[in-house]
Amino acid sequence: MRGRKAQPIPGLAEHDFAKLAKREKNARKRIRFLAFAHIVDGKSFSEAARIVKVLPRTVITWISKFRKNGINALNEQSGRGRKRKIEENDEEAIGAAVEEMQKKREGGRIRGGDVHKIIEAHYGVNLSNGSLYRVLHRAGLSWITGRSQHPKADVKMQEGFKKTLKKKC
Repeated sequence: MRGRKAQPIPGLAEHDFAKLAKREKNARKRIRFLAFAHIVDGKSFSEAARIVKVLPRTVITWISKFRKNGINALNEQSGRGRKRKIEENDEEAIGAAVEEMQKKREGGRIRGGDVHKIIEAHYGVNLSNGSLYRVLHRAGLSWITGRSQHPKADVKMQEGFKKTLKKKC
């Protein structure tokens, strides 16, 4: 089953879409280039869509954008997805505030609830735990840590205990 041939597309022959697809790192853009490479090879929009596993309407939309704005129309458009509740530069400030809080703490660990309070007080944003930990991860903080040390712990005494401890076989 072949779809109907489209009208000639100005500017399509100027580009080597197969070569562009091989060099492209963005997967979505690579798929667009592959579809265009098949169209240049004489395939219909429907055939090209089937080959790259998208709907024919999607290929027609790409062609329409290409006709209006050229090859730059195939770039990924910004604004996809939900916007962050906390800006990137604020994430770094949050990371610094958490590190400062840890330095001032006399013992124990900082918990997610502590960080929630900081963020809500300074930014007026209530994040889920998953979002909070993503913010902390982007700020360069990892919550996979060793066990904290009690402020009154005697390190020499603990080392002596480890040396005299009889190991079980």
